Formats: sequence, C-alpha cells, structure tokens
Amino acid sequence: MKALPPGRSPRRGHKARTVQQYRARALRRIVDACAEGRLEPAELAVRSEAAQQATTITGLADVIADIPGPGQAAVAGQGRRARRLILVILGLAGRWPFRALAARVAAAAVLGEVVIDLRRTAVTSFETEVTAVAVAGEVRIVVPAGFRVDASSAVTVFGRTAIAAPPGRGGALTPVIRLRSIAVLGNVLTSQVPPAA
Repeated sequence: MKALPPGRSPRRGHKARTVQQYRARALRRIVDACAEGRLEPAELAVRSEAAQQATTITGLADVIADIPGPGQAAVAGQGRRARRLILVILGLAGRWPFRALAARVAAAAVLGEVVIDLRRTAVTSFETEVTAVAVAGEVRIVVPAGFRVDASSAVTVFGRTAIAAPPGRGGALTPVIRLRSIAVLGNVLTSQVPPAA
C-alpha cells in the first residue's frame, strides 16, 4: 500500500470536493436570488466573491444564510412560473439549444461563458422572461428573426449589455423575449439571425 505524504489524510480530497459542490450550490442560490430581484447586482458581486474565497462549508453557509431557499420563497407566497436555470461557473463556452421555451429562463455565467441558442425553439409561449446574469463572464443570446426583444431592465457595473436586433413588429402572434440583464464586470449580448434550417 502506497504511503500518504506527511500531513495528508485520505479524506482531504473528499473534503475539497464537498466544499466545491457546496460552493456551486451557494453560487446558484446567490444568482437565483438576484434573478428574482431579492439581491442587488452590487450585492451579487460581493457575495459571489465571498463564495469564491470561502474555504469551508461553514464559511459558504454564512454567505447565503439570509437568502431564503425555494421552499421558503414558496411559503412566503412568491409563486413561480415554469422556469429553466442555466449556470456556468469557471466554464468554457457552452451552447444550449432550446426545444421549447419555458415561461421564465435564467442564465448566469460566473467567470464563464453561456450561449443560449433560440433558433430551433418551438414557440409554446408568446412571452418569455429571460434573466441573464454575467459576473466576470459572458451570456450570449441568439434570437431568430421574427422575435421581438424588449429590454425590460439592464443593470451594468463595469460591464456591457448590447442588443443587436432590429425592433420587431408588435402583434398578437409575435413572440416576445423580455430581457432583464445584469452585467457585473461581464457582458450580456443579444443578436438576431435567420432561423436555423
């Protein structure tokens, strides 16, 4: 049996993995709270940094201790429509094609990059709320021609939000993407292209 180096225990690697898993859950909770309007963008940046710096589960728990979880939010009467959450932490570009849009979509890139491709998406709802959060990362949204993009709110803190899409014509049958973007040292970019074949 191979001897372990001095000061190293067989459980040390397991503890590090557990802390990393809890860190991902804590960051997800922080981003979710910001997407729901329960945290300001500046607070999102501070808490994300604190979660990255924390080295123990107790330290991570302290960062999110006052943020209610989904169960608590539901008990408090905050109803939720169908939603989809995409979270990338320290990740390279990932492309997510959607078969059908949920009523609410939240995407967050924390030191990473997310590409949401809506070109092959079946229109099941004519109004979709998309919340894009970029913390030292980038969220790119590809919208097909024929969709209308309404920027309901955009908050930037040393970041950039850009929509490269002509304003669509209003109409009862025009699918609408209501975009809420939060860019903290990052970018939220929306572009419009012809539908994929």
